Amino acid sequence: MLNEEKIRLMTKAAAYEVHEGKRTIPINNYFRGDYISLNLIWSWVSYTLAFALCAGLWGVYEMEYLMGNLHKMDLAAFAKQVVTIYVVGLAVYLIITYIVYSWRYMKNRKSLAGYYQILKHISAIYDAEGKAGSGNHTAGGTKRDDDFTGV
Repeated sequence: MLNEEKIRLMTKAAAYEVHEGKRTIPINNYFRGDYISLNLIWSWVSYTLAFALCAGLWGVYEMEYLMGNLHKMDLAAFAKQVVTIYVVGLAVYLIITYIVYSWRYMKNRKSLAGYYQILKHISAIYDAEGKAGSGNHTAGGTKRDDDFTGV
């Protein structure tokens, strides 16, 4: 006999896994700190590459000015200014990254809480069906199998 409530819940769980679960379930494999740290590291790498690319493009664009005035420039002050721009920009970018990924992690945990409630409900239905059934069903194996494995 078909249990309509179980079918409805299983359909809901499958729909979650196919759509939203593709994105949220892998995040659940991480602790909050690990998830945020991993994304902070990737953000640092991507910001550094983007900054280097932009600085290189600016250098190529201003090549004529730089070559003509290189002997007049205070290179230490110029380097300090570039490093300051990099560090301030990196700090702002990492703060934004921390906020975004903290929010995403908490949102995904709340989303998964509803999914796990559905799974618990399905499990409770299976347990109720198992107790109401004949009771002669086993999970598998026989006494002979226990003797073979020594368990």
